[in-house]
Amino acid sequence: MTTSMPRVGSPISTLLPAPSGAVHDVYHEVGPYETLWRISSIYSVDMATIMRVNNLTNKTQLKKGMKLLIPNTRGPRANIPLFVTTRWTYIVIHHTVTDQGSAYSIDGLHHQRGWDNGMGYDFLIDNGTRGKTIGQIEVGPRWMKQMDGAHVKQGDWNKKAIGIAMVGNYSETGLPDKMMDSLIFLVTTLKGFYRIPDKNIVGHRDVPGAATECPGKFFPWNEFKRRVRMY
Repeated sequence: MTTSMPRVGSPISTLLPAPSGAVHDVYHEVGPYETLWRISSIYSVDMATIMRVNNLTNKTQLKKGMKLLIPNTRGPRANIPLFVTTRWTYIVIHHTVTDQGSAYSIDGLHHQRGWDNGMGYDFLIDNGTRGKTIGQIEVGPRWMKQMDGAHVKQGDWNKKAIGIAMVGNYSETGLPDKMMDSLIFLVTTLKGFYRIPDKNIVGHRDVPGAATECPGKFFPWNEFKRRVRMY
């Protein structure tokens, strides 16, 4: 894991090493509020190459939902921006209760529900559908803008709790290992940076007043808590 020092007012970027294996071409679906720089860093392919192979002459041509060809990559790696603030004191784990999804599709679904700021979660962990790699971590626009979330209805939780959602329905099936590994990396990164105690890392169902079994009755809580406590 590497950490780059920020400019004044910019977040720290914490990255996992690039995946191993042969280089290959992939198509990337541009998520909400995603920049060319972020896409470049995720795939370890320079911006000029991405622009050239996709016939882009200006960064402003990038639009959410656009499919970009990413050449000669080993695949996506997590790039987690960390903002210097004291507001985040809880982490809440969710599932999307959908068979498939991506930040782009969940953002569209939440817009349809009347949420003007789109995807209510701060982070999304993909399940290998809609062209995403299983375990891929997508960063939502609310996190990039450091806005309130829209993932918990109770009290002031959206102001103080980081919302992480896993694509899938984990009341019907178990959580794949690669998604669990990504969840542990993300949670422990946020836990360490924001000094969030283990008791404040909860499932949606554990929020006082929440009538839900989210993130699902098959979510492996014992394993999750054990691994989180190790950090």
